[in-house]
Amino acid sequence: MKYFAIAVLMIVAGCSTQKPLPASCYPVSIDHDSASRLNDMSWWAYRFRIPWPEKDDKPDFAVDLLLAHAIVRPVLQKNSEKLLMWRFHRRAARKPPGHQFSFLFYADRDTAIEVINNLDNDPLLASARNAGLINSTSSTKTEITKKLAAEDYSDPSWSPQIQRTWPFYIMGVSAFWLALIDEIKSELTYTNTNNAEQHVDEVRDMLEIYRQVDEKIAEIWKDEGQHALLHHLSAVFGYKPMWLKKEVIY
Repeated sequence: MKYFAIAVLMIVAGCSTQKPLPASCYPVSIDHDSASRLNDMSWWAYRFRIPWPEKDDKPDFAVDLLLAHAIVRPVLQKNSEKLLMWRFHRRAARKPPGHQFSFLFYADRDTAIEVINNLDNDPLLASARNAGLINSTSSTKTEITKKLAAEDYSDPSWSPQIQRTWPFYIMGVSAFWLALIDEIKSELTYTNTNNAEQHVDEVRDMLEIYRQVDEKIAEIWKDEGQHALLHHLSAVFGYKPMWLKKEVIY
């Protein structure tokens, strides 16, 4: 099965290749206070390790959707004005770290502490852990003072221009995917209790809903991805040719 990580592009134009990126390059509104904090910002990560039993041929990717929508999304909404960039990263391979879902965000240290604490103390996350949906979590150590530039989580094999502007593209992709989850889930008949304390059975019920959402997104990707995503991505770049150097195979 082939997977291509392609979706909505957030356009960044006229950006200098000098560090740091000027405020005018960011595709979001940056006020004076945010602009003054640019040099204090760095990438931070919060990672979820998800069980993948040896007897199962495929990982349970629906858990990723539950984590993104039910756990990360509320924290993202709460802190959105403080996050200059953010994205999701999904991976599953038999070699370590195995099946892992990551939330990465570009912010200052104080915001990172708040976001990580919000996630650590989420009662639904505790329920997911008790239900065996995740093995463990980890996050960037906030006492570390080393700053990471905008491009430091990009692939080092890419050109410097792509490395420095790609974070905005993948943020758009992540926002598109999260909104798609929200859109489809809202169409399903499921009532969340919204209790402060979630029970194991309720978390598993939620996971079944996200399995339905995951199946629907797979159908949309298969049936509509070529025109809605690939065609319009090509249009943004003026229908120029692109080398397909290798297959991306799951």
